[in-house]
Amino acid sequence: MLTILAPAAASCQLLMGLLIWRRTQLPGRGELALSLLSGAAYFLHAAFPEALRFLLPVVLAAPLACNRAIRAGFEAPRRHPWMEIALLVLLLASGLAVRAGSPAWTGAVSNLLSLGLFLELPIIVWRGLPDDLVVARRNVRFWALGFSALTGAAVALASTLGGAIWAVPAAAALTCLLIFAAVAFGGDLTVTTLARQSPLDNREQQVLRRLRQVIGEVYTDPALTLSSLARRLDVPEHRLRRVIHLGEGQRNFSTWLNGYRIDAFKARIDEDDTILALALAVGYNSLSAFNRAFKAVEGVTPSAFRAARKANTKAMRVPTPETPSAT
Repeated sequence: MLTILAPAAASCQLLMGLLIWRRTQLPGRGELALSLLSGAAYFLHAAFPEALRFLLPVVLAAPLACNRAIRAGFEAPRRHPWMEIALLVLLLASGLAVRAGSPAWTGAVSNLLSLGLFLELPIIVWRGLPDDLVVARRNVRFWALGFSALTGAAVALASTLGGAIWAVPAAAALTCLLIFAAVAFGGDLTVTTLARQSPLDNREQQVLRRLRQVIGEVYTDPALTLSSLARRLDVPEHRLRRVIHLGEGQRNFSTWLNGYRIDAFKARIDEDDTILALALAVGYNSLSAFNRAFKAVEGVTPSAFRAARKANTKAMRVPTPETPSAT
């Protein structure tokens, strides 16, 4: 059965990867296509381990590829490149070592890392749900959560009833069903461009004008959320998501809110207050949270940004020596 289901699942994944790669406006399309490619390698290697031994490094790296794809597709925070390199080295080294005759604990390292990377996926999807302003992508999140739960339950049940030998065929069958469903019914779920969205109506334009007034009064509240802002404006939460997404051109509530707060910080950066005091004043409840948000936008820490600004200001104030005039 595995020799039939595994190639079928691999073919579906390769086809889906090609379809995703052709969607040039899809966030994280490269990571998603790479993840599907590594998934196809996993199923093919599981069915024909001896003939396709050269695919083993790709199979060992598949959990990391899948994790990166979910982060990219849902625009979740990325890991530092050095951390991803370290994870990749550990996955490859431990996985290859146990197959070369090393102690069994090396294989346990690879298995635990893979398990951790996969278990993190539903957490990433769930944590980003409240701030996601793109309706189609929110639907994809529910699909992803549902499929994760279904796959995990099915694989666990198959392993319990029939042993581990049934786990891979069960995962292959579910993968095929998911991809068939996505192609047949899920085309609209991947469309997140503004061009396919209807414009704001008159009522939503009024909400947008009120929003721009109110946000200047409440952005300093550390507890501000999309739900609390919707209650303050007396509009349904789904309507406010649409207004911010289309009216402000934003895809994530926290990113949009951080923009206001960081602009406010930069407007006050020349004051004598410490960075912590300014961060608290513009709505952050800790310096670490502010540092992460600021660096994600500006590419440097607030301290480095302030130091560079002071250096530039000082350089501009230094008088240029006058060149003596020839007489």
